[in-house]
Amino acid sequence: MSTASSSPPALIVSPPAGGFDRAGLRELVKESGLGTSLHRLVRAPFGHTVLTLRALDAVIAAGDLALQAGEALQGALLEDLARSGSLALPEPTADQRLFIGAFQVTVLCDGLAPRLAELAPTPELHTDLEADGLEDLLRRAPRPAISSLLAMAGKYLELQAKQQPGAAAPRLEERELWVVTSLHAFMLQLQGAVRRLTHMGRLRPFGLALARRKVVIGELRYEGFTARNLAEPVSDLKPVQIAEVVGNQDYLQAGLKLARDVAGYDLAARRGPKQLNPVLFGLGRPGCGKTITAHAIGHYFLEYCRQRDIPARFKVIRRTDWASSYQNASAATLVKIFKEEVYGFEGVCGVYWPDIDTAFASRSSGDLRSEEKNNLGAVFGIFDGTLIPRDGKWFMICDANFMQMDEATRSRIAQNPFTVRGPTTAAEYVQLLREVLLGELRAFVAVGEEARWPEVGAALVAADLSGRSVESVAGNIRAAIQDFEYPDEYFKASFDERRRIIDKLSRRIPIATVLQEIADYLQFHRDAEAKEARDRFDREVEQMVQQLNAGRAATARAAELVAREIAGEKS
Repeated sequence: MSTASSSPPALIVSPPAGGFDRAGLRELVKESGLGTSLHRLVRAPFGHTVLTLRALDAVIAAGDLALQAGEALQGALLEDLARSGSLALPEPTADQRLFIGAFQVTVLCDGLAPRLAELAPTPELHTDLEADGLEDLLRRAPRPAISSLLAMAGKYLELQAKQQPGAAAPRLEERELWVVTSLHAFMLQLQGAVRRLTHMGRLRPFGLALARRKVVIGELRYEGFTARNLAEPVSDLKPVQIAEVVGNQDYLQAGLKLARDVAGYDLAARRGPKQLNPVLFGLGRPGCGKTITAHAIGHYFLEYCRQRDIPARFKVIRRTDWASSYQNASAATLVKIFKEEVYGFEGVCGVYWPDIDTAFASRSSGDLRSEEKNNLGAVFGIFDGTLIPRDGKWFMICDANFMQMDEATRSRIAQNPFTVRGPTTAAEYVQLLREVLLGELRAFVAVGEEARWPEVGAALVAADLSGRSVESVAGNIRAAIQDFEYPDEYFKASFDERRRIIDKLSRRIPIATVLQEIADYLQFHRDAEAKEARDRFDREVEQMVQQLNAGRAATARAAELVAREIAGEKS
């Protein structure tokens, strides 16, 4: 696929109502023998069951879209070849035909898998299909390739039926669920086999070229061979922008520079122009703004790349994404995330891993489990460049509340360390509270008292509150401003009229109230800490008394035993 044009035309396949040629796909399913295989395994009194019919309808709908996508991509490729200026009819190479087939199958699996998941339980898989003969199949023209894959699916079901007891279950409902789940398993294993070609095999450069083009197939937007639903956000970042980050400027600017450097990665040459340390590490107390800063950098990175037509993604690593109760599964999932979702993405990638210190136990600990050793090995491979290259294609922001890792882990993670403090000056605290957190309600706070805002800043500096604590204070101020009951006319008013009613009923808060909210917050936490200290003291005293009483009881029992022994000797 040509990459000479900086803005290649979009490839959009939008199915009309009723699909493109579902009657033709229905005939293709019949010719492939897939429908016959399903009927042979699950016989209803009058033919197919309702569930197997719905499964076949899902195959037809997904196959119809995939076939159109394959033909559209083939047409786009031929147009690219024709731009060479030669009058000869363009002919795709073997690898280009393989590329078209791989994309068509990717669209088929992406469209069919969620439909089958709605009909029957999703299978648990640990392997992909064997790749023998797969490349030859994918090189066929779009329609014969779909037909062959459907025939393979039917043979797969019949083979599995001889090996698994679910196919011979006594109840029809169990057998039809087994058939749909097995068909789903075939599609997922096929998808995995194709993914090896597209993400790690020789088709990877085609994915990078495809990522430069806007590709929308049905309801999915493709970035290379990776799809996301158009209704879903491109990332799971919080809606925070750079202007909302108060303090932490050294940390923020370092992250923004790293994001720009990664955006400069040459996807065609597969190397970056600069030698980068891709890991940015922040250490700071809870609530100091580490998370907000990282999410703001993520949004900046995605927007910076979008404006320059650079395929990009930003991944937030959560413990629930990889932590598993199964032996060695956590480390394996970590490796898969970074190999496939980060480095395997057909573009540049940013990563945020919050509270990274909680993921790794210290190797100096005497009870380090095998699972924790494997996790350490996986993360060492990430930071050392032995798992994925440190070639400028990706960057990662990670942070911790406390430096509780051992020296080996710290030396790898904290190669570019920053201490994250959040707001520290009176002006920064005022900016955070007034401009960022109160936002639209600014007009209701300190009207005519602008000159007294430095008092608020000084009070917050003296209190040494974290950004999260200031947010709690702001929440109390917002509640005080909007402390009113809705009048009856509010419920019949338009949106604009409701806004006017709210503005009319909202209270005006003087600086004295803001200062009192800060004082009340501090007093509440002082009282809570004092109570916790008293409770902790009482618990410790109770434990000491229990230990003392236990000691006395043990002494009394020992004395009684000795007395009995002495009395026995005298008798």
